[in-house]
Amino acid sequence: MNEQFVRQTQAFLANAANIGVPSEVQAIVQDGVAKARETFTTWSAAAQSGTKAIDEVMQVSWAGAKSIGDELLSNAQAAAEAAFDTAQQIARAKTLPEAAQLQAKFVQEQLANASQQGKGLFELSANVAQETTNALTAFATKSAADLKKVGA
Repeated sequence: MNEQFVRQTQAFLANAANIGVPSEVQAIVQDGVAKARETFTTWSAAAQSGTKAIDEVMQVSWAGAKSIGDELLSNAQAAAEAAFDTAQQIARAKTLPEAAQLQAKFVQEQLANASQQGKGLFELSANVAQETTNALTAFATKSAADLKKVGA
């Protein structure tokens, strides 16, 4: 049975070697391959563009978060330095009223600083939010344009 199958397969392949593919079929297949390649290339470019845009949005977000974190750390360091300076001044005070006056002055300065730092952080946060929103808008606009190209 195996030999018969081998002979039939060889006979089929020998006959098939003489059969040509019609030029119309070749043209259809070649056109299909070309269109498939073109579609793949377009989708691939859109995917790469989207990946790059997402990376840009993430970098903007990260930079904003880092700047807020840096500002918070700077504020905390300034407050700590002021507290240590005031503590040192209070330790040198000769009278209780002088120490109380130094403490009151410190509290007033810290309240004023906290208010200004809060305003600064609010402005910084608003700027970060705006930059992130701008990056997201640019990403969405570019993605929509890329999808139009792919769909066209």
